[in-house]
Amino acid sequence: MKIFFTLFLSAIALSAFAQKKDNRIVIGTADTVYSAILKEKRVVYIHVPDGDKNEHYPVLYILDGEDHFKSAVAIVEQISGIIPNMVIVGITNTDRERDLTPTHVEPYALLNVNESKHSGGGENFMAFMEKELIPYIDAHYPVTGYRVFSGHSLGGLAVLNAFFNHASLFSAYIAIDPSIWWDHEQWIKKYEAELTQRDFNNKGLFVAMANNIPAGMDTISLFKDTAVIAPVTHAVFPFIQTLRRTHPKGLRWGSKFYPNEWHGSVELNAEYDALRYLFNFYRFDMGKLRANPDLNADSLLTAHFEEVSRIMGTRELPGESNVNDLGYFFMGINKLDKAYALLKRNTVNYPQSANAWDSLGDYYVAAGDKQKAIEAFGKSLSLQETVDTRRKFEDLKGKK
Repeated sequence: MKIFFTLFLSAIALSAFAQKKDNRIVIGTADTVYSAILKEKRVVYIHVPDGDKNEHYPVLYILDGEDHFKSAVAIVEQISGIIPNMVIVGITNTDRERDLTPTHVEPYALLNVNESKHSGGGENFMAFMEKELIPYIDAHYPVTGYRVFSGHSLGGLAVLNAFFNHASLFSAYIAIDPSIWWDHEQWIKKYEAELTQRDFNNKGLFVAMANNIPAGMDTISLFKDTAVIAPVTHAVFPFIQTLRRTHPKGLRWGSKFYPNEWHGSVELNAEYDALRYLFNFYRFDMGKLRANPDLNADSLLTAHFEEVSRIMGTRELPGESNVNDLGYFFMGINKLDKAYALLKRNTVNYPQSANAWDSLGDYYVAAGDKQKAIEAFGKSLSLQETVDTRRKFEDLKGKK
C-alpha cells in the first residue's frame, strides 16, 4: 500500500518528526552538513523509503528542497515499482543566486544589481556536493551509486552545469524550465557547440519547457522579438532543438513542452514525467504474464532485473509490491506453484517485510498448509502488528 503524506517543514514540525512525539506520519527528517567549502551549515531534507533495513536505494538530489522535497517524495512513493524507490535529498537554500549560477555576470535587463553581486558561486557549490554532501549521504544513508540530480529554473541551470562539467557525479539529470538565458545565453551556446564532441556514456537527461510565451505570440514571433520578453523559452527551445539535431553520443535524453503550464507551475508534472522517462527501462511488464500465465514468471523477472542492474550499475531487485500482486494473480487462477515461487521470492528479497510474510501466509492457506501459514503469519506479526494479520493468525490457531 502506498500512502500520500504531507510534511510540514517548519522548524517545530521537523523537531516533532525527528522525535516522533506526536501522531504525525514521518516522510522525512532534517539533517545538517557543515560545509568547509561554503563556510556555513547546510540543511538537507532526507526521505528514506520504508523497507528492509539492509536494502539500498538510488538517490534523487533535488534543489530548492524547501519547495520541491514534499512533492518529490509523493511522486516517487506513488510510482515506485514503475521506477525504483529512492532516497530523496532536498537541498535547501542559503544564497540561491550564489550557489545555482555557474559564472559571475554583470547586471543587465534580466539581472538586477543584487542578483549580479551574488552570482557565480556555482563551482563552489558543486565542490560542496562532490566533496562534502554526497560523501556524507553515502556514509549515513542506505544509498547506491546511482544518483539523479533535479532542479527547476536556476536549479535547472545548476543541473546543466553539473551535466556538462561534473559528469561523474550523477547518472541522470532533470532540468525543468532551466534558466539558460543566463549571461545573454552565451553560457549555454558554448556547451551546445560541444555536444557533438562529447561521449555521455549512457547518461540520462530530461529537459522540460513550460509555456512562457506571451498571449498573441508564437515561437516565430518570439524569436523575432529583440526585447526577449520570454527569456526562458527563448533559450530552452533552441537547446532542445540542438539536442535533436546533434544526437549526442551515449546520451539517453528526452524533452517535453507543457502548453498548459507556466514557469511557476511546471515543476510537479515535469518531475513526474522526467522520472518516468529516465527509468523507462525499469518497469517489468506484468501484463504479458497475465496474458500468458504459462510463462515462467520467476525466470523472466530474474532476467529483466539482471538487465536493469547492468544499466544502473547496482543490484536491483524486483519491486516487492509488483511481485506481490503477481503472486495473488496466480493464486486467483489456481496456479499455486507459480504463486509460491513469487511470494517466496519476496520473503527472500525482503526478509524484513511484514507484508511479504503475510502474503506467503495467504499462499499457505490457499495450499491447505495450516502449520506453515501460522508460521508465516507469526513471522509477519513479529515484524509489524496489523489487525488483518492478527485476525488470520488467531483464526488458524483456533481451528482444530
